[in-house]
Amino acid sequence: MRTLIVFKNVSKFYSNNEIGVENISLEIKEGDFVFLVGKTGSGKSTLINLLTGELKPTYGDIFVNSLSLNNLANKDFPYYRRVLGIINRDYSLIENKTIYQNLEIAMLAVGHSSKSIRQSIPKALGLVGMTKKINDYPTNLSGGETFKVLMARAVVNNPKIIIADEPTAQLDYDSALDIMSLFKEINDLGITIIIATHAKEFVDIMKKRVVTLQNGKVLGDVSKGKYGWII
Repeated sequence: MRTLIVFKNVSKFYSNNEIGVENISLEIKEGDFVFLVGKTGSGKSTLINLLTGELKPTYGDIFVNSLSLNNLANKDFPYYRRVLGIINRDYSLIENKTIYQNLEIAMLAVGHSSKSIRQSIPKALGLVGMTKKINDYPTNLSGGETFKVLMARAVVNNPKIIIADEPTAQLDYDSALDIMSLFKEINDLGITIIIATHAKEFVDIMKKRVVTLQNGKVLGDVSKGKYGWII
């Protein structure tokens, strides 16, 4: 598998001299499934925000799909984000829009045609088992159903990478386990998955690559690992 993401000696320092991440070098290959784990303040969210372009590194270089994020102009980041499917913590669906319309907005934002939208939305919802909810509104969905729609929105533009920050934080155990199973199914399609999480039980169940962060540094990087493994 080819290398898709490269962090090369990357540091991010905030204005109060707080360390986000420090001297991180990390490679993620196409089709990888990676958990970023560590205590609050360890650097997980900083690493994700550097990858999405919300933050720029203080030092070091970041490459995604051979593209240098350091040299990317601000106006070009919306185009770069086409290769990403981003699932944020805030469960941000537009409440007065149907599920179809929420996904349609995501596709229109990156310039898809009407034909492509009509074909892709049912397919994305079908992947997460939410086809029957296509004309419902977000207020009619459970927490687990809402997250499934967010996953559909993340995959609808055929991204190379899906990034999720604490995806199971607001879900009960059964719903969270269902979501992790869906992440595995999406990964089986060849899409790279990166998940920042505190959910030890699901990291241990999944047995995927585990990158452990502590004080902004990589403490461990284990293939088919468990939470806390630092070999």
